Amino acid sequence: MWLRIALVTSLLTPFLHIVVLFSSGLDGIETPISELSGQPRGALHTLALVLFATAHGALAAALGGLDSGRFWPYGRVLLALSGAALLYIAFFFATAGAESLRGPAANDPLWIVATLIGFAMGALQPGLSRQARTLGWFNLACVVIWLLLIPTILLVDDSWIGAYERIVGSVYVVWIVGVALGLVGRAPHTQKA
Repeated sequence: MWLRIALVTSLLTPFLHIVVLFSSGLDGIETPISELSGQPRGALHTLALVLFATAHGALAAALGGLDSGRFWPYGRVLLALSGAALLYIAFFFATAGAESLRGPAANDPLWIVATLIGFAMGALQPGLSRQARTLGWFNLACVVIWLLLIPTILLVDDSWIGAYERIVGSVYVVWIVGVALGLVGRAPHTQKA
């Protein structure tokens, strides 16, 4: 059940993001993600962030049925904290003024969740490798891409910030979906009754 919730809410997140982006007529390459919350259909963007935060909680709950080493509990806690940070970001984006959502500080809250989820990926790596070799390799690939994206922000021109954020967001969603799919049937309480 928890893995299904993680999958559905994760997949709804980019769908809602795309709906808001296209209905707003904004440029996906230039427009920061934060700016979507201030659009006429911004409530859908806020909902997408809340759903993605829910995916984190659901995945952390699903991981509870597995015992995969000493770093595993830390990974679960970091995953849950990432979800909590996303709830804060959803609130911040929904209530901040337009100048805050477009200015240089618009990305600041995203660094919090990016740091937390990066550490979660790293803490879960040994346990995911023990669960399934392919899942371990998948996670490792996501960690490497995540780490490579960190210094890339220094090279990104402001006119490309939207594209950069959407690439990071895509890796993020793919990671949650990939881990959830890789764990289907492994945790006792995630199997069908």
